[in-house]
Amino acid sequence: MKLKDGLILREVAGQYVIVPTGKRVQEVTSIVYISSSGAYLWDYMKDNEFEKEDLVRKILEHYSGVTEEQAAEDIDRFLKTLADSNILDDGIVRGRIFVRIPNKKKEP
Repeated sequence: MKLKDGLILREVAGQYVIVPTGKRVQEVTSIVYISSSGAYLWDYMKDNEFEKEDLVRKILEHYSGVTEEQAAEDIDRFLKTLADSNILDDGIVRGRIFVRIPNKKKEP
């Protein structure tokens, strides 16, 4: 999986905010705040394709005293937040898809 393009991370008043640019403004319609740990991962994620296990490994390398189980749970929540906010390109279509089927005229 990877992050969608057209997104940047900014620190505003001590908070990390994901900011959509260009066409992403129409898709990412809510303000998404992430933690400093999320910002640390973002720096890796923005330039790489990754799997959950890659992010767990990065957290375990960067922080001491974190168990693999806790890191995996935290990463699950983080990825869900990104996916639900239309930030993560994980191959899953979210939202509603509407298909218009033309009316067939009945022959008399």
